[in-house]
Amino acid sequence: MRKENKRGLLLTLGFLSLVPTVAHLIYSWMGFSPTDQGFTLAYSRRLLEGQVPHLDFIIIRPFLSPLIHTPFVLFGGEYTFWISRFFVWFQFAVIAWTWISAVNHVFGRPFGAAMKSLLGVAVFAASAHTFVLTAWHSIDGLFLASIGVWLLVTRRSEGARSGGYVLVGAAYLAKQSFILMPPLFLLALGDWRRLRYWIATAVPGLLYVAYLLVSGALPDAFSQLTSQTGIVSAGIFSYLTYAVALGFAAGVASMILISAGDRLPLVGEDLAKALGSLGLAGLPVGFITVGMIIDALSLVSFGIFGITLGAAAVMLGEAVLRGRRGEQVDTGPARLALLALIAAWSVSLSFGYNAPGLAMGPMLIVLIAIALPGLSLPSPKLAHAALTAAALAVILSFGWARTQYIYRDLPAGELTEPAGEVLPGGNLIYTNPQTYAFLEQIGEQARSAEQRGKEYAIIPQAPGYWAKADQTNPLPIDWPWSVELGTEELNNRVKRDLERERGETVVLAQKADAFELAYEPQPATSEQYEILEYVRENWEKTGETRYFEIYE
Repeated sequence: MRKENKRGLLLTLGFLSLVPTVAHLIYSWMGFSPTDQGFTLAYSRRLLEGQVPHLDFIIIRPFLSPLIHTPFVLFGGEYTFWISRFFVWFQFAVIAWTWISAVNHVFGRPFGAAMKSLLGVAVFAASAHTFVLTAWHSIDGLFLASIGVWLLVTRRSEGARSGGYVLVGAAYLAKQSFILMPPLFLLALGDWRRLRYWIATAVPGLLYVAYLLVSGALPDAFSQLTSQTGIVSAGIFSYLTYAVALGFAAGVASMILISAGDRLPLVGEDLAKALGSLGLAGLPVGFITVGMIIDALSLVSFGIFGITLGAAAVMLGEAVLRGRRGEQVDTGPARLALLALIAAWSVSLSFGYNAPGLAMGPMLIVLIAIALPGLSLPSPKLAHAALTAAALAVILSFGWARTQYIYRDLPAGELTEPAGEVLPGGNLIYTNPQTYAFLEQIGEQARSAEQRGKEYAIIPQAPGYWAKADQTNPLPIDWPWSVELGTEELNNRVKRDLERERGETVVLAQKADAFELAYEPQPATSEQYEILEYVRENWEKTGETRYFEIYE
């Protein structure tokens, strides 16, 4: 192995081991929400029990994501949630490192080992920000796609590029919102004429369909995977905002200053390029830093998307004009910017987090690389100092925000209750007193049902409890609410299963909305909970606790 390659491998291994480990030890004990956290792990448990996805249980996304996380449910024991969180940190580290490596390759290696590592941590912080720390399909999709981007950008062999496209294709098996990513990538990279690459992106989907055919789950899969609509609303209307528009204008203006500053009156070329570069890199860094502090990263991510879109539009326009003049054009930076935009847009197609925030890191590092020549004009040392300061600003704001804005929980200083006492698999996790009491009451009622020889079901918002519960969930869904049950057909399936369980099952029906447990719990009376209303209207109430009504 060449000495340079060996150093690169050691740097990669060091980053991918050290960064997630430090983040894990500092932050993974903080907070627990029984809603989103553990939702994917509950599906993983069903797979381990031999249940057939779509056929034996309802899952409105492909099941690759639960499959990825099965080892943590299988081997995690009483530390399942804590260990699973380490893998999530590792995924964010991989996302960061693959993108900064791709950027370094495309832009002629502007970052040395130390700066690459520091900026890598900033990219890691920008993507992870204050997003819920749990196994999640959107993270899995971006994780797979990012490795694919690294192969497509940094490797020349046909085999490596085909492997990259297979991974990009596999992303849509984590979540179908990534389904348009493969053809968009093929267009952005100019590979759309290559049949083998189309086939590579289709391989994961073909294997999935083959499994569904063999297992007999294809009809159920079709009804479940198509139950959620709204791609126009999530993917188009949500981007028609002032944040995207202003960001686009800033990106275009900054690129004009960089590329045409010598033709602007009253502005010298060097000054114009420096100002444009500050706009491309300084604005995103500033917005992310402030967004971390005031918890406004969803809005910030749309602004950064707009800046990246503006920069990409100018670079592509210049490439077309120069190409028509017969000039040699390096389209690598523009293509990489497009890949970051496609990834950001794909990951934003979500009911719960309709924003490109998980891809802020990839967009940020692309913008910094585009801006770097202008930043270096006054002095390379000044540029190095500016990059260091920018990276530290993002990292430090991330470090603070992670202790204050914990997903659906209180700030770190108020997390006093050990969740492992009341949550199966929850050792080393701490939460607030209200969530602790909520989980404690589930355990009490579960033991009561067991003593009477009955099973128990929980509706509608405690999917995380089922990841390591002492009993298998008797219902075909772990989170029976409108997002997961988007059609009457799916709701009726749950109702039929409930009726089959009548007499054998005790239903714990929430009085309090689990989304708000850490604060002032709100009544669980929303129209989003059809199954909850069905039980209240059709089953007999036999008891009540602070957080639950008991039905049989």
